[in-house]
This record gives sequence, structure tokens and C-alpha cells, in this order.
Amino acid sequence: MANENLTVEPKKQRITALAIISLSSFVSAFMGSAFSVAAPEMTNPTSSQYVPGLTEAGIGWVITVYILATAMLQIPFGKISDNYGRKKIYLIGTIIFSLATLVLGFMNSESTLVIFRFIQGAGAALVFATSTAILTSIYPQEERGKAFGINIGSVYLGLTVGPSLGGVIIEHFGWRTIFFSVVPFGFIITLLVMFVLKGEWKNEKTEKIDYIGAIIYIITLFLLLYGFRSINTNYGFYLIGASILSLIIFILWERRTEIPILELKLFKKNRFFTFANLSAFLFYTATSSTALLLNYFLQDILYLSVSVAGLILLARPFAQAILSPIGGRLSDKIQHRTITTIGVAMGLIGLSILLSLNQHSSVVLVIFGLLFGGIGFGLFSSPNANSIMSSVSRKLYGVASALVGTMRTIGQSISLGFATLMFSVILGTPNTSTQIGFKHDFVIPIPHLIISQHNPLLLTTIKIAFAVSLGMCVLALISSYLRGKINFSNNTISSSDNTKNQEN
Repeated sequence: MANENLTVEPKKQRITALAIISLSSFVSAFMGSAFSVAAPEMTNPTSSQYVPGLTEAGIGWVITVYILATAMLQIPFGKISDNYGRKKIYLIGTIIFSLATLVLGFMNSESTLVIFRFIQGAGAALVFATSTAILTSIYPQEERGKAFGINIGSVYLGLTVGPSLGGVIIEHFGWRTIFFSVVPFGFIITLLVMFVLKGEWKNEKTEKIDYIGAIIYIITLFLLLYGFRSINTNYGFYLIGASILSLIIFILWERRTEIPILELKLFKKNRFFTFANLSAFLFYTATSSTALLLNYFLQDILYLSVSVAGLILLARPFAQAILSPIGGRLSDKIQHRTITTIGVAMGLIGLSILLSLNQHSSVVLVIFGLLFGGIGFGLFSSPNANSIMSSVSRKLYGVASALVGTMRTIGQSISLGFATLMFSVILGTPNTSTQIGFKHDFVIPIPHLIISQHNPLLLTTIKIAFAVSLGMCVLALISSYLRGKINFSNNTISSSDNTKNQEN
């Protein structure tokens, strides 16, 4: 990292900020994972919770548009927060998110649900783009990993309790209660940010915002993510192709812009930054479809009930919630590439176990595969975020923070898109579909599958998907190791090509 003389906030202020941000992360993760449980009830005409006219395709948009908004808007708002204040943007995002959540509880049509889910996602983008940047701004280098670990652990805790607690809430009080239950926390967080969280963190010099570059970037991400959402259709490939063309235009524009929305030279000159982001993209691409694939394996091959399958799938986020704070703390004392590479290796072991599954496999083997994956993510996520944030100068904290979330979202969308493609190509795509959704995972319509005795290729499809995931994880392992080293004595970064502090 650039060896800057940062002003470290008092310990009480640091703890306050971490508590507020971690609470916000838990609430958003809980709401997303709990809301996904409501999808079947909202689209079932015989249910008392049915939303008139809401189809399975419609609920897909209700879930997906939130992810699209958060993915497309993080980088632009990250740049804006660097200029005008990370706390200010975080506060605005919290207010937008809370108000949209409140309104969503009263909506009763597909169109209004989609509109306000997009607004809710926009608010979340402001929050996600600045939360890691705020923690980086106020915590000293030797304590950042611990802070990141606690914050990321709160996300996985929300993912763990969301489906079970959300299911109870929805069954007894209805899906609208999921939104209403989150609103009080949103307003509490708003008040805490306004009156308890002191200070502001932004660049000393305000830079011009590259709005044209931001628009091209948003279009590129939309085409890419929506393309992978629709990859099992003909136009899905056209959208992905258009996103590649748009990406080329974006790169050409950014290279000629004096102050770009995304500093592309970071990827060219800063090896530590580049490989930290690349390993995140590859690791999420390798592992994000695991829950989807296992959901089919457990229900349609081992013939377990939906509730039992759901409980088994909690093994990974449970392990992640426990290991994330530990991984973050370790990254304050151990080389980032050591701990992240160990994390990816654990994920690789988990995928190897899952690849070996067949119709005679024990559920215990599935759980071990999930636990190794959870341990891997717990050891990888926080240290890798620490790597990215430690490799840039203070003026780029907002953009780097946004990039952490963007790499995750793109990797997840490609992972789930590829799994969908495998189902479509090998098994075919009937007219009906079912929605599979996870918070912090891209959500797409998955072809409804006839259980394995009617379709013996299901296990083959799952194995092919896991084999490809295993290959991606090997690439993630290599890229994780190829980052440079941190000299903890002076908090600088070195690499085999002696690249140092070239992000400025």
C-alpha cells in the first residue's frame, strides 16, 4: 500500500463504526435470504399470500433487479463517495434502503415490487460501496483484517439465520413482515450514523466525476449480468456479446479520460491489487453455484425433503460466519497470500469431495464438502478484502471498496449462469421454471427438473458443473498465490517484479 500517514480514529469511534456497519450487513443479508423463502407463496394463486398477477418470471425480476442495481451502481457511487464523503453516501444509502423497504411491504403488484426493489438495491449499492471504505479509513493497518472479518462474519450470520427465521415469520405473519421487520433496524442505523458516528472521510481534493464512463460502465454490467441471467435463452448470448463490445468501448474511453471512473492502471501497475481481485472473481465463480447444484442433488437424487436439504445447506454459511472473523484477524499478522491461498485450497478440497458424490453417497459427505467450502471462504474473504484495500492509496478507498462487491457479484452471476446453461444443454429447458435465490448470489430462473428416475442425466450434469468449478478453483489458487507480499514492518507491498506503490 502507499505508505501514508493516516489519521486513526479513537478506539471508541472505531468500535462504534464497526458495530453500525456490521449490524447493517447482518440486516441486509437476513432480509435477502429470508425474502427468497417467500417466492413460492407469492406466486401460488391458492396461497393467502399470493400477489395478484405475479408469475415465477415476475418474482425472478423482483429478486434479480435488486442484484442488478447493487452491481451496476457500486463503482460509480464508490467514486462519488471518495469525492463527497463516505459517511454521507453511506447515510443516503441507508435512508433510501430503509424507505424503499417500508414501501415494499405495502406493494401488491409485480411492477411496483420491481420498481421499489430496484430503488432498494440502489440504496444498498451506496451502503456496500462505502462500508469497507469507512472501516479502512478509521482502522490502522494492523487491525483492519479483524474489522473486515467481523463485518463479513455478520453477513454470513444473516445468511445462516435468514431462511429458517424467515420461514417462521412468513408462515405465521406473511411475506410483508420480512420487510416491516427490517425497517426499524434501518431507521435505528440511520440515527446512529447521523448522531453517533462522528467524522467524515473523503479526499482532500474533489475530482471531476467521469459521468460518461459511469454510464458506459452501468450499461456494460447490465448487459453482462442480465445476459448470464438469461443464458439459457438465445438472447442471453447476444446480451453477453453486447457486454463485451460495451466493455471494449468502456476501456477505450477510460484510457483517454484524465480522471476515469475506474482506475484501469491499477490493474496494469499494481500486481497485488490485480491478483487479489482476480482471485476473488475466480473463487466466487468456482463456488457460487454449489448451493444450487446440491439443492437438486439432495432433493432429486437422495430424495430428501426441502426442509432437510435447506438445513444441510446451512453448513457452509455457518462455517463462514465462524471462520470469517478468525481469517480477518489472521490477515493482520500473516501474509495475505498465505491465508487466502490456504482458504482457496480448503475450497478446492470441498469441491473435490462434492465432485465425488453419486446416488449412493452419504449426507455426511455432502456436509463435509460444504464445511470445507465454508472454511475456505471464511479464510479467504476477509483477508482478500484486506489485500485489496491495503493495496491502494487513501483517495481510492471508495472505488476499491465497491470493487470488492462487484467482483463477487460478477463471479456469482457467471457461476450460476454456467450451471443454468449445463441444465439447459444437457437436460433441456421445459416451459416451467423455479426460482433459486441467495443473498449476495445472483438470482436466475432455473429450469424445473423432473426428478432423477425420469432424467438420469441429472447427476451427470451436476458432476460436469462441479468439474468445471474445480478447474476454476485451481486458477483461483494460482492467482491467489501470485499476489505480492506485505512488509508488516512498514506496511508496504512487494512482489516478484518489484512493483511497489504504483497505484498513484
